Amino acid sequence: MSKSAKKHREPTQEEIAACAHQIYETEGRPEGKAMQHWLQAEAQLTAELKAQASTGSAKLAAAAEPAKTAWIPPRRQGVGNGARLSK
Repeated sequence: MSKSAKKHREPTQEEIAACAHQIYETEGRPEGKAMQHWLQAEAQLTAELKAQASTGSAKLAAAAEPAKTAWIPPRRQGVGNGARLSK
């Protein structure tokens, strides 16, 4: 395998389009910058995916660990907590 082989996935067209639209909105919807926004979004997402790939094994190991606390649903008012229901 060559040194230039990619170890991360490329952003999808949909991801790039959504990111480019977000940039467009953030910049106040300027006209004539679609290509610039697309390239900026592509570069940004590629950098994020590379960063995720380099720390991915640590994140996968952390995600595989069982949760330390279980989710406990909130109690409904007046049920099971000793409160009386008024008439």
